[in-house]
Amino acid sequence: MGEAPDIEGHTSRAFDDELSGLHVRVVEMGGLVLLQVQEAAAAYADWDHAAARRVLERERTVNAFDAEVDERALGLIARRQPMASDLRTVIALAKVVTEFERIGDEAKKVALTVLGRAGRGGGRPGFATARDARHLARLAVNMVRLTLEALDRLDPQVAAQVVSLDRELDDEYTDGLRRLMTRAMEDSRNFAVALEAAFVLKSMERVGDHARNVARHVGTLGMGRQSPAIALRALLEPPPPAA
Repeated sequence: MGEAPDIEGHTSRAFDDELSGLHVRVVEMGGLVLLQVQEAAAAYADWDHAAARRVLERERTVNAFDAEVDERALGLIARRQPMASDLRTVIALAKVVTEFERIGDEAKKVALTVLGRAGRGGGRPGFATARDARHLARLAVNMVRLTLEALDRLDPQVAAQVVSLDRELDDEYTDGLRRLMTRAMEDSRNFAVALEAAFVLKSMERVGDHARNVARHVGTLGMGRQSPAIALRALLEPPPPAA
């Protein structure tokens, strides 16, 4: 028989390739949910039923991404039997996908509101409410965009910007909700619309929360200029002991 192959070296290269491929697919999914949030927010602010329907149609693709990454992650674990640090990396990527899937769910909720399927019986928002929703959505979209950039480049500095922006988004959400409730109390006929709008604003705030969660994962890396296969391995690693 011939010499045994270099299993360790081959397995390491193969694992790196598969891990990099998984990273690419997760980034692609992030790009898709960014589009979902953008279109869902525009659908509500402009009361655009066609845009809302596109969000619901695209939701199937988001779910397909989720299932695919889960399957690839499990397959990677089964085939390569990675060591503990590499296993944590694969699991961390799966957690990022879960956050993206939840962002997609929030976009779906907004689209259902526009199409009258949210079950709250509201209706088209007035000018001031649409303005507040549009403003909050801009902040949320910016957070998702920066999160995606941080994940793509594995850049902890960009990730830190996202975490900082989350505080701004929370403040704007609180202010927008206060204005919304004030308008509802001034005219009880606005209550149903205000109730629906409150859920839309909450969805945008939750989008920011999920973007922040992804950014916190990336922020632990501290290795943004290295290759994904190397930098991703640092994810969830405990910090070195203090000198």
